[in-house]
Amino acid sequence: MSKILITGALGVIGNYLYNFLKDEGFEIIGIDQKITDYDDYIRADIAHFEDLWKVFKQNKIEKVIHLAGEVGRMVGENYPQKMIYVNNVGLINIISLCLDYDVELIYFSTSEVYGNLFNSGFEVKEEDIELKGTPFMTTNIYALSKLYGEAIVKHYVDNYGLRALTVRPFMVYGPGEYPNKYRSAISIFVYNALTNKLITVHRGAVRAWCYISDFVEGVRLLLDYPIETGRYEAFNIGSDEYHTMEEVARIIIEETGGNFNNLEIVDPPSKFLSLVKKFSIEKIKKIGYKPKVSLREGVKEVIKWQKEYLNI
Repeated sequence: MSKILITGALGVIGNYLYNFLKDEGFEIIGIDQKITDYDDYIRADIAHFEDLWKVFKQNKIEKVIHLAGEVGRMVGENYPQKMIYVNNVGLINIISLCLDYDVELIYFSTSEVYGNLFNSGFEVKEEDIELKGTPFMTTNIYALSKLYGEAIVKHYVDNYGLRALTVRPFMVYGPGEYPNKYRSAISIFVYNALTNKLITVHRGAVRAWCYISDFVEGVRLLLDYPIETGRYEAFNIGSDEYHTMEEVARIIIEETGGNFNNLEIVDPPSKFLSLVKKFSIEKIKKIGYKPKVSLREGVKEVIKWQKEYLNI
């Protein structure tokens, strides 16, 4: 029986997607680096070809959803060698086996690849990367690794018959994310509000946060999307509910019953990030995508999870 391989299956999105697709009736194999034991999980490092080769050899895989990798702006700045090696060498390993075993690939990129294109004030669209983009527009190592990853995927689509498409996630959040300086602002804001700590917000920052269940619904739609040989495509998946980050912080303080005096508005750093992220999700909407969970509803779920699992 054909199976879907999810790399990075123990990450926040990977774990949610794994369980969602299992509930939908798909046969799934999850791989990650953690030593653990449960059905349909294999410990494998994407940067080690032999680990992946065994998975492909022993299972009839139909599609790979490739989430595994080093993630985050500041992770890349602090650990650039690790990020480039895992994200790009690991991807080439995956691609090589997809070609050998005639497997379709859904590659996870990032909204960060748009870089300075966000500065135009217009919504960025999927085709902007090819029409307007260069590596010099990126603002951080993470973005560079993912933009290079997209170029690698496109190269193999154009020249070697790889069947693949790319997902560009925008501001995904939800339960299961343990707050620390490398994780999403929402997880950090909720934790700080619950523990009466300072909530630091970048002045002028604007985001559209996407609750994880909505995002995964978008990925599910792409499993039925026809992937054509010789054609490279990318899809933005996110929300169209925009808020300033000050508004986000105030919603979180309201829902936690926190202290508004802990809200600190500061000037944003001069490097490594885009202050305003506006983007189009019209392409994924055309195949049935529709975000359902409001920011306030999603924040409530994150608060509930943190209270339960972090014993706050």
